[in-house]
Amino acid sequence: MKKSGIYIAAAIAIVLVVVVAMQPSYRQRRMVTQLQRAPSAEEKARLIQEIIDLSPASAGDILEQYAQHDPTVAIDPLHVVGLISDTTLGKVHIVGDGMLASSFSVGDSPAAKFQEIRFLKSDSLLTRFILLEVEGLATPRYREYRFKYDDGELAGEAIDSVRPDDITRWQAEGIWPF
Repeated sequence: MKKSGIYIAAAIAIVLVVVVAMQPSYRQRRMVTQLQRAPSAEEKARLIQEIIDLSPASAGDILEQYAQHDPTVAIDPLHVVGLISDTTLGKVHIVGDGMLASSFSVGDSPAAKFQEIRFLKSDSLLTRFILLEVEGLATPRYREYRFKYDDGELAGEAIDSVRPDDITRWQAEGIWPF
């Protein structure tokens, strides 16, 4: 009788551990630990996309916290999209909820290497990121990467140079991230 009670208690404990381990937020937090040790931007992009795919609802906050400590990663928690800079190859990886992971580079060669990427702001129609390009430049150059939305669905993407008056306006609004 005593032995069967021990077996029942052990079975209950195992079931509880399995239930907790299967929760998306628990699995996401374990994957963030792997993300912190990721050897390349491609690996970061793959892990971030997996974290988003597990549960977009909790991924935004988890990844936003991670991005605060990694200047090559920026996440929009509202639309759960992000950019990851590959500072060695000059590519920028795009990840997000309901998106296929992709990448882009600026110009014909990977000379434009973005050392930092920051989330600027987001609303229902637009998400803005700022990319800092410093490699080989006497003064930093900023680029703005935008995701445009129509009825909550991704409708387009664009990258442009940031003008000095943009920086002044965003500084006055208190949202300039650099």
